[in-house]
Amino acid sequence: MQQLLLDVFTPPRPTLTNFLVGQNGQLVHELQQLIKLESLSPFMYVYGPAGCGKSHLLRGVAAEMGVNVVAGGNRFVFKPSEQALVIDNIDQLTPYSQVQLFNAFNSSLAENKPGKIILASEFPPAELKLRDDLRTRIEAGLCLRVQPLSDHEKHEALQSMAKSRGLQLSEEVIEYALRYFQRDMGSLMAVMDGLDRFSLEQQKPVSVNLLRHWMKRRESLVIREYETRTV
Repeated sequence: MQQLLLDVFTPPRPTLTNFLVGQNGQLVHELQQLIKLESLSPFMYVYGPAGCGKSHLLRGVAAEMGVNVVAGGNRFVFKPSEQALVIDNIDQLTPYSQVQLFNAFNSSLAENKPGKIILASEFPPAELKLRDDLRTRIEAGLCLRVQPLSDHEKHEALQSMAKSRGLQLSEEVIEYALRYFQRDMGSLMAVMDGLDRFSLEQQKPVSVNLLRHWMKRRESLVIREYETRTV
């Protein structure tokens, strides 16, 4: 039930533009260079803890290049016709998929197909439990860590979003959101977006009491949806 409630808060479509950069300015710059074929390496590997924004970055990059993000847990078959390859959670690649990715690296080096390979997982390159020859290929490219936003940066980002909408957010509301909701920025921004609409509907200023009222309404809607599914 809790997961269903959290699923109500759908983050906006990930792009490089709406990624909250924080300390990741160099990383975003390198991704932009890679998209424009101006990077020193056509291969990039990004890593960092869950919720730091890796999947957001990969989906934003893939959208700009007109390709889909491959999930590491899914069966992956390399096609030489692909112009770019984007894979998330590569630590979950099966032995077969690892061979396919190794072939993609070799094809890129020999024929520039695919012209770009962008990968991600939680682990530093040296800690990836992959084939040694594949890990060597990954380490030869550009490897960058995604730095999670600090609580202070999250405060600033939420306040900046609120100001852009003419919304007054107290520190109490932000602290409540950080304490009781998923702490990744996509979910937090989705919560603030929904709260903004609810404030306009109720014609009341945003407060912790209004946030609680809105949460009770959302919870009742989710419970009804859940009961409908299980009938």
